[in-house]
Amino acid sequence: MHQEEFAEAVVELFWKIHSLDRVPRAGFLLRGVPDPETVAAHSHFMAFLALLFIRETPGDYDLGKALAMALVHDLPEARLMDVPMPIAHKWLGEAKERAEQGIFEEMFSSFPDYYAELHAEFSEGKSPEARLLRALDKAQMMLKVMYYEKENRGCVEEFWHNPGNFNDQGIPAVSALFDALCKRAGRQRPAQPSENQ
Repeated sequence: MHQEEFAEAVVELFWKIHSLDRVPRAGFLLRGVPDPETVAAHSHFMAFLALLFIRETPGDYDLGKALAMALVHDLPEARLMDVPMPIAHKWLGEAKERAEQGIFEEMFSSFPDYYAELHAEFSEGKSPEARLLRALDKAQMMLKVMYYEKENRGCVEEFWHNPGNFNDQGIPAVSALFDALCKRAGRQRPAQPSENQ
């Protein structure tokens, strides 16, 4: 791609995603949290968590890949908005993931396949980086829940009782983070369902 074409593609892409700093995290909004974090803020904090965790365990993950994945994982929400997890799972199922991937591919149609492949890899959750980021996605959310609760912002009690909100993807370092978070909040970490359930 020539420099002029690349520059135009970047301008067009940012036109499509610029609203992410105003798209609220719907799960918090629906639970009465005034002025909740935005999707853009969530992605920033998730990337920062990834940086911290990967630097702590050198050689286990590809840092560049993980940071790129963290930064792009929620970009389709600029078009689709943030659909809360319980609604998405119950009523949309895989249709939400297909829609997000389709939106992502359309948004990045002027760019190499690298970006769409990163997004798909996160959604599939099979690579070490994708599993780490999916676990940190939950951890970042629960960190926000803890601080919103301490600030008396909204009714976030139910987040503490959903085992899915503590899915560490079998990563001991993330499990330790959930344990530390629950200890700080004075909460009991809900038991994870067994694979046979």
